[in-house]
Amino acid sequence: MGKVLKIFLNTGFTPIDNTLFSMGTSIDFDCYIQRFNGFVILIESGTLLDEKVYAKITKPHLQVYVKNAMFKHFKHYVTTYSTPMIPPSNTPVFATLNEAIHASLLVKNKLERASSMHEKLKIIYMQTKDLLNAWLVETKDRFVPIPLEAADHLMEYLIELVNAEETTLSTFNAFLDEKESLTAHLIKVTFFTSIIGSHCKFDYTDQKKLLLAALFHDVGKSELDEELLNKPDRLNDTEYQSIKMHSEASVKILRQSGLKDRTILTAIHDHHERLDGSGYPSGLRANRISLFGKIIAVCDMFDALITIKPYRAAYKTFNALHLIRKESRHKLELKYINLLIKHSG
Repeated sequence: MGKVLKIFLNTGFTPIDNTLFSMGTSIDFDCYIQRFNGFVILIESGTLLDEKVYAKITKPHLQVYVKNAMFKHFKHYVTTYSTPMIPPSNTPVFATLNEAIHASLLVKNKLERASSMHEKLKIIYMQTKDLLNAWLVETKDRFVPIPLEAADHLMEYLIELVNAEETTLSTFNAFLDEKESLTAHLIKVTFFTSIIGSHCKFDYTDQKKLLLAALFHDVGKSELDEELLNKPDRLNDTEYQSIKMHSEASVKILRQSGLKDRTILTAIHDHHERLDGSGYPSGLRANRISLFGKIIAVCDMFDALITIKPYRAAYKTFNALHLIRKESRHKLELKYINLLIKHSG
């Protein structure tokens, strides 16, 4: 192993997907793994990925990094050597929002036929995703209220499932989307939030409010330009200011949809506030940030890290959680980060 480089994660290195390497190829960039507070070289630039080296660098659960400046070399390598994937069909499962709402209200029938906890959670995930996708399609050209009753119904079943059996982050691994989309993000944050809610001794009513706040925390992004949301580079100051308006936009959409619960609306407003006052939209500090807002903030950041971005690969669960704990000590509530770590797998 080479000398440990004392460069923190958020200033020098980008995670990459080690499943995209191809045996028999050569790389023109150094590959690193994290060790303690720094990084060591795992594979040097110029190395041929023979059978032995390939097995070493593609181990499951191994988090591999490249220097930020070399990420473009990794992307070129993937473009050159990876087998092209057939893009998935974008055809929605449901043609109309009414059909998606009807299916959501009948989800009990599907759950009763499911034979395992994993299968039941996947049903809730897919049904909620179908519902939100259908709403996004119909609200694109004209305002359509969010289907609150159907969402409320699905969250009730999710609460029952996570309270009935021990649920960990690894429980969701087999069916959660890795690629970025608004609906997938909303539901993943909701699922992660459900783990915290089930271990915080909240009563049923509060658990449901927490999950509904998580489910709708970013719906304001539906009003933003898709090119801005999918920009492959870092945002400039003007673009970032536009993004920062989405918390308040989410609150506005929910109020227009008929949601009046103050606890839910406040949590949605607060999910980008930070303990040290560095967050937005109001720059709130510590005790002025709502309890549910603090919980959603942790899960929101966790999902951002484990999701593939145009400018980087996804972090592994372990690395993402420990990165959050190390670099958000004065920004996020530590006890909720530790709860996710404790129930990660």
